Amino acid sequence: MKTVEEIGFSVPYDIAVARPLRRTTRAERVAELERACHNTELIAPEMVYVDLQSDSGLAAPSVAQAAASIGGAGLDNHADGSDAVGRFREIFGFPFVVPCVQGRAAERVWMKLNVRQGTVVPGNMLFPSTRYHIDANGGKVIDVIAEKADDLLSDEPFKGDLDLAKLEKVIGEQGAEKVSCIYVELCVNSAGGHPVSLANLRGVRALAEKHKIPLFLDACRILENSYFVQQREPGHQGRSIGEIVRETCALADGLTMSALKDLLVPIGGFIATRDEKSYGKASFQQLLDGGQPPPNALASLSLSLAEIFSSSDYVASRVRQVEHLWRRLAERVPVLRPAGGHGVFIDARKFLPEMPAEQHPSEALAAFLYALSGVRAAKGPPLTRRQIERGVDLLRLAVPARRYLKEHMDDVAESVLYAYDHRREIRGLKAIDKPGRSKYDPGLFTPIP
Repeated sequence: MKTVEEIGFSVPYDIAVARPLRRTTRAERVAELERACHNTELIAPEMVYVDLQSDSGLAAPSVAQAAASIGGAGLDNHADGSDAVGRFREIFGFPFVVPCVQGRAAERVWMKLNVRQGTVVPGNMLFPSTRYHIDANGGKVIDVIAEKADDLLSDEPFKGDLDLAKLEKVIGEQGAEKVSCIYVELCVNSAGGHPVSLANLRGVRALAEKHKIPLFLDACRILENSYFVQQREPGHQGRSIGEIVRETCALADGLTMSALKDLLVPIGGFIATRDEKSYGKASFQQLLDGGQPPPNALASLSLSLAEIFSSSDYVASRVRQVEHLWRRLAERVPVLRPAGGHGVFIDARKFLPEMPAEQHPSEALAAFLYALSGVRAAKGPPLTRRQIERGVDLLRLAVPARRYLKEHMDDVAESVLYAYDHRREIRGLKAIDKPGRSKYDPGLFTPIP
């Protein structure tokens, strides 16, 4: 018999609390779809079996985090936020840190201070909230992501990379004085959660230094990005996630971060910078905006940082669960390649090639999956202009961290595979309108006969 040094420890946590799930019938789910106007975003949570609408703020807390969230053990030591800030400073390497209530609050403050009217911000398919805050402060986002991001089904390992030639061209055409900053999103959500390589980030840093332009990160998925650097980029296989996180941050002048993704909390975020004056202005603006997180949120953040960075086991387990779902689908279903770190993205136009875009393929597929199995998926994040022009339509299966078991993922896979085999049965949807609704409200639909 072959001997091994160790067996086990494939999952770095156990389950301390369980929440019963209601077993709904197909008739109940069809009725719920009717009530929700066939938009899975509007389905009541208690009617959902596996909820893959989002992974943001939905991770299962640890025992210590749960205690802190209700003012229990550990809260007294974190009440002023200094412990969370100190740990963040130590891990990420920025000397000045402003805790925020969420990522959008961090962006609102940071863009007010760093985006000038009439300037541009080059970036890589930036998240919608980032784009909005840049626009709201008089800037214009220019997308300089590499062309490989457009090939949804290729196996290119770093589709989040910026095209350095495009970036240099933008700086040359606009003039460095008209570029407020360069913004890099790590594990680009709109591109299927695909990462940015350290080699590419070094190239961006060199251009930023050459032209004296600040370089900032959207770092909400920095753990995922660092894991993919460790696994896919030559020369980094022997390094820890913490080491790669620190080097990634060392290439930037500052960052904004929602803590609701990688840091396993339902509330919180950060601004980090190397500039003391910017820190002072951000702290004051944060005070004016009223965006400070409550003490129990800071306590939970501090505990989460300590737990996550005690080893690389957590992030590896997190990504491998998503990879398991991706592998179950990848041989038959048109999923974006390679595997992402927080979700599986389905190319709805290729899944339903005969359904015209005006019949909302991704929403129609989501409705079919829910009626079939109680699994909730949702249309991917709002697309960039270049994606809209190319007719991209994505359905995202976002997997909340530490929440589901392998059996849940297998049920999801069986549901998607059944839908693919019976895709001719999926009916398109027609958008409907109701008086008094805002254009920002979730869409309402009715099936096309």
